[in-house]
Amino acid sequence: MRLLLLFILLTLNLSLEAMPLDGIAVVVDDDVILKSEIQARTNDVLFHLQQDNTPTPPEDELHQQIINQLIVESIQLQMARRAGIKIDDDTLNRAMTGLATQNHVSLDAFRDQLNHTPGTSYEAVRTQIRHEIMIDRLRNHEIGSRIHITDQNIKAFLASPAGKAALATQYHLAQILISLPDHPTPEQLTAAEHKASSVYLQLQNGGNFEQISATQSQADNALEGGDLGWRTDAQLPSLFASAVPGMKAGDVLAPVRNSTGFHILKLLDKKTATQHLVHQTACSHILIKSSEVQSEAEAHEKILRIYDRLKKGGDFAQLAQLYSGDPGSARTGGSLGWVTAGEMVPEFEKVMNTTPVGQFSAPFQSRFGWHILKVTGTRDQDMSLEYQEDIARRALYQQQYDDELQGWLREIRAQAYVDIKHD
Repeated sequence: MRLLLLFILLTLNLSLEAMPLDGIAVVVDDDVILKSEIQARTNDVLFHLQQDNTPTPPEDELHQQIINQLIVESIQLQMARRAGIKIDDDTLNRAMTGLATQNHVSLDAFRDQLNHTPGTSYEAVRTQIRHEIMIDRLRNHEIGSRIHITDQNIKAFLASPAGKAALATQYHLAQILISLPDHPTPEQLTAAEHKASSVYLQLQNGGNFEQISATQSQADNALEGGDLGWRTDAQLPSLFASAVPGMKAGDVLAPVRNSTGFHILKLLDKKTATQHLVHQTACSHILIKSSEVQSEAEAHEKILRIYDRLKKGGDFAQLAQLYSGDPGSARTGGSLGWVTAGEMVPEFEKVMNTTPVGQFSAPFQSRFGWHILKVTGTRDQDMSLEYQEDIARRALYQQQYDDELQGWLREIRAQAYVDIKHD
């Protein structure tokens, strides 16, 4: 992500080159690109190339690439605004928090660093992220309408080598390393072995893996809990390749030695597309909403009266049919059917997950209004086939998306009015 690179640049406290006197460099339909924008983007690209030890292209070629990039971005932003695409503050705040988290700082620290870095500010980066999200949403709408995936496409993908690879079992691993020098003496070897055994014993007795990693491990990711990320069978470290498939989530492998030291491996999680169980909850609800004729206070008072009737033995389905403001579920006594995690708003899901089967909740509020819900059952549903088809659909979508995107970008660039004034 380009903004992630920009943040790294800023946290290193590198000074931007002096900006030239500002002026219009390019006119793009109803927008303009300033000379300072071109210079800022150039600084960013040059820093990225230097960090990757990539030779810098000729100045004129780099200059042209950057201008073209800014032109296409301007066209897309204008299209997004005309389409009425807006990014609410909650979405933007989550994106900013995520960006700060990726760089291992709090949001407040992120804001302070940006506001104390010459040439930028927290609000400037926030605006850039807003633009990137707008462009993403525009692309998803425009490109999505061009993509067509059939059932036959899905079957063919699942039968292909790429499909089989996509369905391979994946393992989320973490390790603690007790390192050895290149040519350890017997004493060093014994000391390292004793330390590894001590660490393993701590883990067996319930020690926190992340905490022990941070204090005992010599791996370069020790402060990140030794997290190795998700690996397929083919990507497993050879040292553990035979042992990992037989492990269960939470298992810790006894220390294994190689030339670098003693490794202690933990399987954090395991997932396979050939067996995908999904926990579901069957529930019903009664919804009371405020409206032009019913104030928020009146809606709250009404849900409390319904709750009182339920506590006195009132029939939930009958009350839902009579009073619920959700017409889709009211017709069936408030039934929402089987609900999978992530389908409902967080407030609803939190109450649903803490309400015992056969019981109804106290009134609670979401952005839709006031609810009372009743849990009627739970199950672990085998969604393996649906999960496999979803993996295939997403892979095929991404393949077509990349091809369609380039064609669409050429089209909108050709249709736009562009006047390059800056040489």
